[in-house]
Amino acid sequence: MANPKADRDRVRLYALIALIAVLGVVLVVNLAGRGGGSAGGQAADRIAYESHDLPALESTDFGQIDAASVDFQRNPFIFGARPTPTPRPVTPLPTRPIVRRSPPATPTPRMARGIDGSVKPPPPPFDREFIGHFGPLQLQVAAFRIRGSDPDISEIQVATVGDVLDDIFIIREIGFESVVIGFVGYDRSEDTRVPLAEN
Repeated sequence: MANPKADRDRVRLYALIALIAVLGVVLVVNLAGRGGGSAGGQAADRIAYESHDLPALESTDFGQIDAASVDFQRNPFIFGARPTPTPRPVTPLPTRPIVRRSPPATPTPRMARGIDGSVKPPPPPFDREFIGHFGPLQLQVAAFRIRGSDPDISEIQVATVGDVLDDIFIIREIGFESVVIGFVGYDRSEDTRVPLAEN
């Protein structure tokens, strides 16, 4: 009894061999036709060239290539001499005229008014820090910090309105954020306001 699977494999093998043979014949015919066609194409080109009555072109007609020509310079495969860089012109720096400046004017020292309206030198600066106040509204007490030569050591001084410190500074007003300081022998227009110290 014949094996159907073996028969099917045999048929497939024959079909594959036949397909390979057909492809081989087509390839041989194509290669043979292409060889003949190229020769025919060259002949057709020659005929078309001669039909226009054009002279044959020889390589000696080109002559020598001019290296200065534009076509030669545009050819990226031909390297000539490197161009010499054009030096940039040096522009001299502009000279500035010498400006003679007049010496600054000496400021006139500020003069203060005394109680009697006489001219006096300015009062000394207030050398304390206002650090706060305490007490009832009727009797406000201001606290001042005096810094000594050692920054870690400071002295606290308290005073009320009307007190005189160091026989120079008069406490005129005590507020929440500042105090008004007057000076002994000076007009009230010379009073200064000292703000509350930040720390």
